[in-house]
Amino acid sequence: MNIEQLRTIQQSGVSDLISTLKSVEINPVDICNRACSFCPRSDTDLYPNTKEKMSLELVSKIASDLNDINYSGRVSLVGFGEPLLYKSLIDAVGIISNGVPLCKWIEINTNADFLTRLLAKELKLAGCTNITVSMYDGDISKKITEELKDIDIELTFKHCYQDNFDISIVNRNEIIVQNKILNYQRSCYLPFYKMFVDCNGDILVCCNDWGRRGIIGNLLNNSIKDLWLSKDMDKFRLNLQNGDRSKLDPCRYCNIQGTKYGKDSFDFFKDYYLKTL
Repeated sequence: MNIEQLRTIQQSGVSDLISTLKSVEINPVDICNRACSFCPRSDTDLYPNTKEKMSLELVSKIASDLNDINYSGRVSLVGFGEPLLYKSLIDAVGIISNGVPLCKWIEINTNADFLTRLLAKELKLAGCTNITVSMYDGDISKKITEELKDIDIELTFKHCYQDNFDISIVNRNEIIVQNKILNYQRSCYLPFYKMFVDCNGDILVCCNDWGRRGIIGNLLNNSIKDLWLSKDMDKFRLNLQNGDRSKLDPCRYCNIQGTKYGKDSFDFFKDYYLKTL
């Protein structure tokens, strides 16, 4: 199943509040081997590598919480660092694969600097279904495809070259405009369909919250279901459905469009709020 087929599934099948959750992004490690100019990590004073990593106990908690809600969406190991630097990556993938049997795909998003055929085989055996490669120095898609041939993992390649990086879908305000309050008047669908889990268990309102301003709660003390349907998340959604970012951190600093995916979840919540509030 390729990425476009997965995204089609991701935007369909919303039948109740919890089924609006279509994508869970897990930040396994807070370190990257690169310092790209468009990334906050290019400024080590602003965004240093902390080397913080997610415990396997927390990964098991995530898997248990997802299984409890019969989660069948997308789980991605991606975030503010390079996931292949997470030494427990194979174990984490296995925990998710075995613990969330209805999960349709488990994805690694990597710069591929440490991606080898052997590692890809191990990821596949653990339950990884997709690898997304963000290419920064040039097109290495043919090289990677040839190296990983005959391994049953779907590959997706993103062209992320520094001279033409698309900032319309990824917030880089921290570097580009130095935390200027923007207050764009436009909706964003991300908190309506996607959850971001930081390596310490914090749930951030958005995967673009590099400043970690919008912490909803922590999975060590709460369940995924309770945090997804929490009043704090409602606050973000109610404002964002009306295009009002001015009252929200980090949204008032954010420059992305945020309406590329997730419309079905957005529409479901909007209708729900109209009926209940």
